Amino acid sequence: MTIRYRQPFPATRPPSARGVVLLVALVVLLVMTLTSLALVRTTTTGATIAGSLALKQTATTGADLGLEYGLAQLDQLSQNGAALDGDNAGAGYFASFDPRVAAKELLWDASGKQATADDGLGNEVRYMIHRLCSAAGPLNAAGQSCVAPEGTGCPGSSDSPGSVVPCNDRPMYRISARAVGPRATVSYVQMTVY
Repeated sequence: MTIRYRQPFPATRPPSARGVVLLVALVVLLVMTLTSLALVRTTTTGATIAGSLALKQTATTGADLGLEYGLAQLDQLSQNGAALDGDNAGAGYFASFDPRVAAKELLWDASGKQATADDGLGNEVRYMIHRLCSAAGPLNAAGQSCVAPEGTGCPGSSDSPGSVVPCNDRPMYRISARAVGPRATVSYVQMTVY
């Protein structure tokens, strides 16, 4: 028995179909490369934003420390009532102030009292205390105008004899604090006390 082998017919492709697979493979490779670059960029951007938010929160915490220092300084100055009638730049206290001035517009480097050069987290913290009055001097001076709480029903006061002096007989004070941290992070916080 004789076995015959048949020669297969040569595969013929139309001339326009040659190299199409290579072209499709290159396009798919280009799309995959661009997608991976976009993914890396998105991941990097997300990490940068998270880092910036962490630094901002750390600076805000440092600025809160400045408020505590300012409150302690105001308490110390209030031990001598006359000390509150005039400026004391060394203590970061100013007896007159326009309450419409924003915290970021204050002269921090020239007038702010440094609470700490480094709060342990890399923040330099400064504070300022402003009595919310139109002019320095005694509260009962002619032309003096101070911001005071409204009404006699302020916390800690009453109309009964021997009670605490009503809070609207005292001016309000604004304590502002600024923390400057790593990567030029700046945070301002304020509180008003009377």
